[in-house]
Amino acid sequence: MNIVSQSPQETEKIAGEITGRVKNGGIICLFGDLGSGKTVFTRGIAEKLKINKFSIKSPTYTYIRNYTYKKAKLYHIDLYRLEEIDELLWQEIRELMENQKNILIIEWADKLGDKIPDKRIDVFMKYIDENKRKILIKAHD
Repeated sequence: MNIVSQSPQETEKIAGEITGRVKNGGIICLFGDLGSGKTVFTRGIAEKLKINKFSIKSPTYTYIRNYTYKKAKLYHIDLYRLEEIDELLWQEIRELMENQKNILIIEWADKLGDKIPDKRIDVFMKYIDENKRKILIKAHD
């Protein structure tokens, strides 16, 4: 699916539309430069899961933030500041992936390298202008 979003609100709506594919657990890998809308996209998923979207902040300095919805968890992971993932962080991420009820949203997922999971949804985001973003969504089942 290849889309051009005209606004942050539309980006959130697009994210909300794919939430159904992961509402019972799954992994979404976000790719794109700074300012391409990755955190806005995450807010759209959170809102669809009835998590206050305004509580979603980029976890750049903590790497992982978690939010509870129903009886499950949404994990927002941001790998931006890392050159490479150390073994301790990788073990923590891997444990989160093993619980199939968890939703993991991984910003800068390319930093996972060969550790990127096979079953996932990739979202590639590109900045066009202040409001517009090109979004390509590709599922790997």
